[in-house]
Amino acid sequence: MEKNQTTLEKMHLAEGIQKLNALKQRINTTKYNIEVSNEIIHETPSDKVRNKLIEKNIQREHAVGSLKKEIRDIEQTIEERSHEV
Repeated sequence: MEKNQTTLEKMHLAEGIQKLNALKQRINTTKYNIEVSNEIIHETPSDKVRNKLIEKNIQREHAVGSLKKEIRDIEQTIEERSHEV
């Protein structure tokens, strides 16, 4: 196999990098939402609203963990492909 990256391989690498950037942005947005929710939780007198936001933040934390795993998987795939070339 040829040592130079083919156009298709470069395209897959570019798509992987774009996806990584999008996932990182989603993580940042989710973390921001957690921070805002925490502020609301501390300021709201309503137990119902507080409990709803706490549950939502738990879901958000799980989502961040899943997104981080997806990032690791993509980075690993990119690394493996770069060694194949």
